[in-house]
Amino acid sequence: MSCTNQIDYAGDPRSNAEINSIGEQTGHCPAPEKGSKPAGTPKKPGVSCTNQIDYAGDPRSNAEINSIGEQTGHCPAPEKGSKPVGTPKKPGVSCTNQIDYAGDPRSNAEINSIGEQTGYCPPVQH
Repeated sequence: MSCTNQIDYAGDPRSNAEINSIGEQTGHCPAPEKGSKPAGTPKKPGVSCTNQIDYAGDPRSNAEINSIGEQTGHCPAPEKGSKPVGTPKKPGVSCTNQIDYAGDPRSNAEINSIGEQTGYCPPVQH
């Protein structure tokens, strides 16, 4: 019987595979280790962190934030980078429909992606 089926390792920072491997190699299940308490808000089952908490202005990508939540079970506290540059993006309106980007060398997709990710339409580049 594997160690993780014999002992409660909840909160142990090691993976089940690592714990069970130690048990197999030594013939004894290791004592549970308690990692530091995860920081942040407990993640709701089936809800991504970015749908649970407002991360507007956080310099990390949604994928990075949600990955932290999946790995730790806690949504990380929002980080505030420097104040975003640009015009606040209107809900449901793409940046290229909100601002005239004529002459901007970036594609509409790139401009709109920046707006979606940051919540701010970037300044026009010439």
